[in-house]
Amino acid sequence: MPPEPLAQKVKEVQNDIANNYGSKEAYKRPAHFTLIAPFKIPEKREEGIIPPLKAFADQQRPFTIQLNNFNHFDKRVIYIDVEDPTKMQQLQKKLRNHMIRQMDFSDQDVRPKELTPHMTVAFRDLSAENFQKAWKAYQHRTFSSSFTANTFHLLKHDNKQWHPFFEFNLAKGKH
Repeated sequence: MPPEPLAQKVKEVQNDIANNYGSKEAYKRPAHFTLIAPFKIPEKREEGIIPPLKAFADQQRPFTIQLNNFNHFDKRVIYIDVEDPTKMQQLQKKLRNHMIRQMDFSDQDVRPKELTPHMTVAFRDLSAENFQKAWKAYQHRTFSSSFTANTFHLLKHDNKQWHPFFEFNLAKGKH
């Protein structure tokens, strides 16, 4: 999750898209990058996944994320692009492997296998017609910001929306 001033800038873009192009789903979610797709575990197991995720975070280094302009997937999703996704892709691959090897998740539970880091501003609820209009408006619009990724979050869905459940701090120069 980006720091609050940047999260607010992202929310402003999501709000513009929700109001002008009818894509409200991205606006309902906190500004974030998905490292691991949503998964279900029994509530009684929730607290048990925190220690191994904390142990993982303790072994990772903070890194800089540079956001740069807009891009899209197919004709349904518009997102803020990451200039060099390498560090985030490496973190995701390590996290995925850790969850499979150390936390008894299956390969199918821990998706995606390959990550395209992005921050969604228009979701799959964007109609084909409104995608064309929104993409015409955003394809040349600039967006530039950077921040240090020194945490990651476990989010929990309450049957209405996503909320941060636990924050994990990446190690600060331990390596």
